[in-house]
Amino acid sequence: MADGAGRPQGERDAQDAAKRSIWARAARFALAFLIGAIGAVIFVYFHLPLPWYLGALTACLIASVLHAPIERPRPLGGPLRATLGVAVGSAFTPAILDQVGAMTVSLVILVPFMILITTTSMTFYRRFAGFDRPTAFFSAVPGGLTDMTAMAEASGANQRTVILVQATRIVLIVFAVPLWLQVHDGLAAATPFASPVRLSQSSFADIATLIAMAAAGWGIAHRLGLAGAPIVGPMVVSGAAHALGFTTVRLPVELLVLAQIGVGVLLGCQFRGLTLKEFTHTMVWGILNAVVLLSVTAVVVLLVSKWTGFDQVSVLMAFAPGGQTELNLLAFVLGVDVAYVALHHLARLAIVILGAQLVFTTQKGWRP
Repeated sequence: MADGAGRPQGERDAQDAAKRSIWARAARFALAFLIGAIGAVIFVYFHLPLPWYLGALTACLIASVLHAPIERPRPLGGPLRATLGVAVGSAFTPAILDQVGAMTVSLVILVPFMILITTTSMTFYRRFAGFDRPTAFFSAVPGGLTDMTAMAEASGANQRTVILVQATRIVLIVFAVPLWLQVHDGLAAATPFASPVRLSQSSFADIATLIAMAAAGWGIAHRLGLAGAPIVGPMVVSGAAHALGFTTVRLPVELLVLAQIGVGVLLGCQFRGLTLKEFTHTMVWGILNAVVLLSVTAVVVLLVSKWTGFDQVSVLMAFAPGGQTELNLLAFVLGVDVAYVALHHLARLAIVILGAQLVFTTQKGWRP
């Protein structure tokens, strides 16, 4: 049978099913954002650190573990990270050009530091967790989660293990750093608003400039095949524009809050479907390894701060092996040396991707 437009019944049924699937996914996305927003408001109320981001992450993580009908809103991941990239880049000022030389020593130290923590983590996963070589390696490399996951699958590693271990490391470090800074250093990481600009104060030209920097940066980074293109590209373009004095436009606080909640939702929903076995056999190792990494990082931070003269808070956020998006965001919220932190995380990402690619292409035996 066919409808009035001459379409077969089977085709109509397939299209109807596709529409229902789209609406069902949209409903799961909306519920995830609602849960994330509630968690963010709770964090703001109790003056907890990085409330919009960590509140949303915590609420969605709990909901995911409890098998709530939510889903990771992947299509929004790029735009949300691009928004944060523009915000972080806006913290660059013309003064940054005078500081680049002073950063050389700590940027050079990044290379042996990355080798140290990667080797330490890989040894830990091989000797204590019993991971096979490719799974241990891609679980150990601190950064570039999307790229690590793709290479892990091609090398025959356990992709689910890599995702869980990497996500566990990011979550634990992202929680530990702001809590430590708030308790030990008294920094107001619980400040709910990090931008003095309101949407009502932004002109059409301001919004157009922000969109143009985000789109241009993302597009260029994607065309060049750069890792983390959605945040790296906009951050570099925005940073260059602000550092060279071409613009002083800032991201309105409303958009910054929305982006923080969204990125928190994305990471929290990544644990959907987690089983007790995966927690006891996989995530526990990720937690223990993150503690080891934080201990190693603490020693390196003290040495780098002493050798370079940069304050320990900036060095900690620059060297902490957490997520680039999250640590740049924390630096932006706290108002510390964002340029120092961002440049080190860009360098770390480059080291990670190039190093992992080198190992991946030379270790032929890892591939299935």
